[in-house]
Amino acid sequence: MGDVAFRSVVDQSHAMASGEVSSQELVELYLERISTHNPALNAVVTLDPERARREAAEADAARAAGQRLGPLHGVPVTVKDSFETAGMRTVCGRTDLKDHIPDQDAEAVRRLRSAGAVIMGKSNMPPGNQDVQADNPVFGPSSNPWDRTRTSGGSAGGGAVATAAGLTSFDFGSEIGGSTRIPSHFTGLYGHKSTWRSIPLIGHVPYGPGPGRWTEADMACGGAQVRDPRDLVPILHSVVGPADYDAGFTYTLAPPRATELADFRVAVWSEDPSCPIDDDVAEAVSEVVTVLRAAGAKVVIQPASLPVDIATNHHKAFLPLVYGAFTYDRTGLTPASNAALLARLVQHPRGDAGPALRGTFQTHYQWLQAHTARNEIRQRWCEFFQDFDVVLMPVTPTAAPAHHNKLIDRFGRSFAVDGVRRSYWDQVKWNAIANISGGPATTIPVRKGRSGLPIGLQALGPSAGDLTTIEFAALLGREVEGFVPPPAFA
Repeated sequence: MGDVAFRSVVDQSHAMASGEVSSQELVELYLERISTHNPALNAVVTLDPERARREAAEADAARAAGQRLGPLHGVPVTVKDSFETAGMRTVCGRTDLKDHIPDQDAEAVRRLRSAGAVIMGKSNMPPGNQDVQADNPVFGPSSNPWDRTRTSGGSAGGGAVATAAGLTSFDFGSEIGGSTRIPSHFTGLYGHKSTWRSIPLIGHVPYGPGPGRWTEADMACGGAQVRDPRDLVPILHSVVGPADYDAGFTYTLAPPRATELADFRVAVWSEDPSCPIDDDVAEAVSEVVTVLRAAGAKVVIQPASLPVDIATNHHKAFLPLVYGAFTYDRTGLTPASNAALLARLVQHPRGDAGPALRGTFQTHYQWLQAHTARNEIRQRWCEFFQDFDVVLMPVTPTAAPAHHNKLIDRFGRSFAVDGVRRSYWDQVKWNAIANISGGPATTIPVRKGRSGLPIGLQALGPSAGDLTTIEFAALLGREVEGFVPPPAFA
């Protein structure tokens, strides 16, 4: 059964259909692996084993009875702890919610259950989704299965660890600035950010509980972390669609623009002076360019028609929007965190603390200025994708950095890019491009770096082009290293 834990969702579904394995056996396998490995990783923070066993038994009985089955029937999964789960603790990394048990599911969770998924438990994350590592004062940090001294990334870091280490079939998460893609890159997974507003985020906890469950944060999207990119297809088919209050108005996912690497038109954007990448990431870009050209794809390096650069216009629009989205949840604005932010502002007046402070207390007019800039950028991307199918980009400048223990002093962190200290928040810059554009983005694990840690890249596509970036990731993943189980957990 050991290899079954690392099989793709599609393969596990075929195995259940053929009788090779049952949903109950899969649940028991993952519960056993969680019991064995989770103490060292701290990826799964809440479990409901009895309910999972009961639902798996019901799934097996439904299959045996010949009932109509959903695309995720009997598949055991974990869900990021920012989604409401009825009868199961939902903490969102917040001390004020450490005992919170919702009485209803988030809309995306309801859809996963309707598709047949068996939700075993919840995965770790930072308070309110507002960090690029999975660490919080309730549960502590999640550790990277490739090197436990390294971060798992965030905010969906616990889910990435659980998926990479074979503790779940996949993890369903959310993101606003790389929260699915950064952890996937750090742990060697395929991670996907969906087209903005294609998956309703009703019941996404940073804005609840209570009436706040109806608040859907600007730029926030559903997403998933998987070992095989084509697993993303049944996941998206299960959860994409309008909220009831949209009365049927929705995005419709377009078919993939190409089904062979030779037919893809690929723009490669890996150089920007405001966010340099290290040699490991640059080598991954070079390797993929060689693979694509050998396959016959049209590849253009740094095309002059790129709609934005990071510093001049893009990040200036992103920062007010992301901090504006964060302001609904003010539980993190404590005297200690406020003092740390003000201290960093005094020390570095042009650093990251200034935009955070301004964005948190901006006027609606200031937000509208950023919103207007965002819409212009989205239009430029729409025009750009008439000539290209995907943009290949870094995910972050490096492989996973070491754990940071500065939960309060968020702007006192840094990491090294080829020996040069950079702001910790540079890790968001390449990801925020997709959050501003609204388009989908899929990470692809390419190779190992000098430290032995995974190095991934991401493919950005046009809005509603989720199946295009997924197909590109699947085809490219065959030609590069792709997902490899971490040796200590295989």
